Order: sequence, then structure tokens, then C-alpha cells
Amino acid sequence: MDQFILGAGLAIGLAGLGVGIWEGMLARKSLESMGKNPDMSNYFLVLTILGIALVESAAIYGLIIAFQIIGLDPTTVPAWQPIAAWLAVWLAWLWAWIGEWYLVSWAMDAVLRNPAMKNKIMTFMILFLALVESVAIYWLIIAFQLLW
Repeated sequence: MDQFILGAGLAIGLAGLGVGIWEGMLARKSLESMGKNPDMSNYFLVLTILGIALVESAAIYGLIIAFQIIGLDPTTVPAWQPIAAWLAVWLAWLWAWIGEWYLVSWAMDAVLRNPAMKNKIMTFMILFLALVESVAIYWLIIAFQLLW
């Protein structure tokens, strides 16, 4: 039973901790970018909101898996499964966190260097964010498969 509590706690706790760290880093990057080019503040705000929304979705993966773990019957599920599912969802979240942080950060830097390209930069950033998110969803599916 301890592995179920540990798996659920890690799925929720580490995702929540990571969200706080990532959102703080993103807010700092956004504020720095706004300070360097105040005329682009609204644009940087859009990038920030998009980035935060995506990382929040990855954190929700941890919550979903935690509820799945809590609902398991400890008498029929091997002890390793809750921990393996937590690890899979943590890898999903970690992938999303790192990939999305870099993409949003690079987009802000690129817009600072060349504001005239902001629409193209945003288009490519969204495309690549979707690819990062799809890989994170693969890890979520693996976590579900480990629990069923």
C-alpha cells in the first residue's frame, strides 16, 4: 500500500513543485523581455500565457495519474506499477517543462532581436510546442498502460 501512496504523492507533488518553478522562470523571462522592449509588452504577455497554459496541462497529467493510482486495488496490482506510472508521468512533465521553457524563451529572444518577424516566430513556436506536448501525451499513455 505504501507504494500507492508514494506513487500518488510523487505524481501530484513533483508536478506541482515543477509548475511553480517553471512559471517563476517564465514570468522572469517575460518581465525582462518587456523591460527591454516595452512596445512589445502585449506580445510577450501572450507568449507567457500560452507557455503557462501548456505547462499547466502537463501538471494535470500528474493529477490524473495520481487519481488512477489511488483507485487501484492493492491486492491485484503489483507493487512496482504505481511507481512506474509515476515515473512515466514525471518524464512527460519533465519533457514538457524543458521543451516548452526553451521554446517560449527562444521565441521571446527571437522577437527581441527581430520584432518584424513576431508573427512567424509565434507560428513556429506554436507548431513546435504542439510537438513537445504530443510527446508528453505519449508518456501519459504509457503511464495509463502501466496501471491497467
